[in-house]
Amino acid sequence: MVLFFHMHPHWNLVPVLAPTAAVTRWGFSGVDIFFALSGFVVYRSAQRSVANHGAGPFLRRRLLRIYLGYWPVLLLIAAFTLLVYQEKLPPVGKMIFSTLLLYPNIWDNWLPPAWSLTMEIYFYLWITAIALLPWRWQPKAIAILMALLAAWGAGWLIFDAARVFEGRQPLRYGLTGLGLEFLAGALLARAYDRGAAWLSNSGLTVPLCLCAIAAGISLGNLSPYFDRVEVMRAASFGVMGVAALTLILVLEHSRFTPPRWLVHIGDASFSLYLLHTFLLDASGRLRMEWQVSQPGALLCFMLALPVAIVILSLLWYRWVEKPLMKVFL
Repeated sequence: MVLFFHMHPHWNLVPVLAPTAAVTRWGFSGVDIFFALSGFVVYRSAQRSVANHGAGPFLRRRLLRIYLGYWPVLLLIAAFTLLVYQEKLPPVGKMIFSTLLLYPNIWDNWLPPAWSLTMEIYFYLWITAIALLPWRWQPKAIAILMALLAAWGAGWLIFDAARVFEGRQPLRYGLTGLGLEFLAGALLARAYDRGAAWLSNSGLTVPLCLCAIAAGISLGNLSPYFDRVEVMRAASFGVMGVAALTLILVLEHSRFTPPRWLVHIGDASFSLYLLHTFLLDASGRLRMEWQVSQPGALLCFMLALPVAIVILSLLWYRWVEKPLMKVFL
């Protein structure tokens, strides 16, 4: 989804493909699904790891999972910048902060999609603290934290909307509304592990999920601020993301089996997420160098582009990301 969101400026160059922007412009909401899915996966992992081995090993493993996927991509970008494009690297300060994932917004990062990884690190700290609590207290702790995040974001939105819309909300990232999506995923994980009956009742849950997805997208369509103000995003596209994840879990109990190629792409999703903006930039440079401008050739180039990006990401996952994870994790 995020790939096609970043594809639409490229596809807009082709009149036949330009109308797809009506759909692809919502592709950024794939990040909201990712945060909900991450909350689901990380909470379940924390239940096993923190209880048996403590918080330290769990955090170490989660951070390595991020950095071992991220740093090789940064090295690739640096190599291309210096050796292929023969351009200057960013300022040293930006490189250091980007390398350590200390920039929580898209514009400061050397690799723009890395902003979400900074958010993930915040969320890992939250979920570790929650996992240290007794089992029966954990859902209450999650609910209290969600209420705090919602109240903080909504409060500033109500009493000083101008400041929020300008991106100057205090503790905008430390108490980000996007955490609501992650924590909702954690609550969903708890329901899943407890065998909640509604997750196997497709007749009831599937229509509700579809309605929630439609409602979330519809609400997000009312104002451009729904994708810029975190608490508003959580209330719209976050609802869509959690509902989409719930729908997937419900379908697990059905006869639906995803095709193998889709499973392989899912396995390589981290590589795809990190590489796609770099590869899109490289494709633009190639298109200019090869002077691909004839309408038919340009159409073929643009249609082949997402396929090529997925294939390259699969190869990167197989040859770089996966071997590193095997060695260090």
